[in-house]
Amino acid sequence: MLCQRELRGFGSTLAVCLAAICVLESGPSAHDRTTQVTWTTDVEPIIKSRCLGCHATGGFAPLPLDTYDAARAAATAIRDEVLERRMPPWSAARGFGEFANDRTLTPLEIELLTAWANGLTPIGPPVEPPASSSTQEERSPDLVVSVPSAHEISGSVQRFAVPTGLTEERWIAGWEFKPGNRSLVEQAVLSIEPATPLGAWTPPERMVTFPKGVTLRLPPRARIVLEVHYRKSATPQTDRSAVALYFARAPGRALGQQRLGCGTTVLDRSVDALALTPRLGAAGESMEVVATRPDQTVDPLCVIPRYEPGYPITYRFRSGVPLPRGTSIQVRATSSDCSVDMTFVARAELPRRAAGQ
Repeated sequence: MLCQRELRGFGSTLAVCLAAICVLESGPSAHDRTTQVTWTTDVEPIIKSRCLGCHATGGFAPLPLDTYDAARAAATAIRDEVLERRMPPWSAARGFGEFANDRTLTPLEIELLTAWANGLTPIGPPVEPPASSSTQEERSPDLVVSVPSAHEISGSVQRFAVPTGLTEERWIAGWEFKPGNRSLVEQAVLSIEPATPLGAWTPPERMVTFPKGVTLRLPPRARIVLEVHYRKSATPQTDRSAVALYFARAPGRALGQQRLGCGTTVLDRSVDALALTPRLGAAGESMEVVATRPDQTVDPLCVIPRYEPGYPITYRFRSGVPLPRGTSIQVRATSSDCSVDMTFVARAELPRRAAGQ
C-alpha cells in the first residue's frame, strides 16, 4: 500500500502530466509554429528588389507579388520555386564568370523566404520606408525613340525601324528598353540601322550602362531598329515600346560585337569582353564558353547547364574580361545549333618589336 505522502506526490505528478497533455493538444503543432520572419521586415524587401521587375500587377510574370495578400496566397509556390532555384530565372552556373546582372538569391534570402512560407506567413509590424541613400536625382534620358503609335500585336516577332530625328552624330553611353505591353514583351533586340548591334533585353532589365570611356556611335539621321518578341495571347493586344538613349559628351573606345559559333574561334585582336548572349536551339540544352589565352591560362567565361530559349539572358560581366590577341574561345554545347554573341571593346596593344630588338 502507498503511504499518504506517496499518494499526494503521485497526485501532483499526475496533475502536471494532464496539464501538459492539454497544452500540447490545444496549442499549435511543430509544423504550424509561427516564424519570427515577417513580411514587412524580412520578405517584402526581398520581393521588391528581386521579384517585382516581373511579378508586379500587369507585369511579365502571371503571378503578381506586390501585396502581402498576393504573396501570402503564393507562399508555397514561392518556397518551392526558390528552393528548386527556378526563380528568379538565371541559367548560368555559379562560379563561372562574375556578372553584374546576376539575379540569383543569396542563401540567406532563400532561408528567409522558406522560413516565412513554412511559418504561417506573419505580416509583422509597420516599417518606415528607408531613406534614399542617393543625393542625386536619376538621370533623364537624352533621347527616347518610340514606335510612332500603338499597334496590334500580329506575330511572335515584329520589327520596327524608328528615325532618331538627329542631324548630328552622337555617342551612346547607355540605353534602356521600355516595353509598352509589359505582360507580353519577352525579349527585344536593338540595333542601329543597317547592322550595328546595340544590345538585347529581357525582363526585368533596366538601364544598361557601358563602362566608363566606352561609347557606340550614333550617326546623323540614323534609325533605331527594335526587334520585339512577344508571347502568345488569347485576346487581341496592342503595344507601343520604346528605347531611351543616354549620350556621352565625347567619343570613347568603340563598342563591338562578334558572333561565335560552335567550335573554336581565335581572336585576331585584343579585347575586353563585356557581355555574352548564348543562343541554343532547344530548351534543356547545355553550353560552356571557355577562353584559352596564348599563355595557356584558361578562363571559363560562362556555363549554361539548362538553356531556356524563351528567356535568352545577356550575361553582363561585372568588369571587362581581358582577352589578348590569339586567345582561343571554345563554344561547346549538346547541340550543333549554338552560338554566342560577345560584346567587347578593343584593347590598346603595344607595338610589336622588330626582329633582333
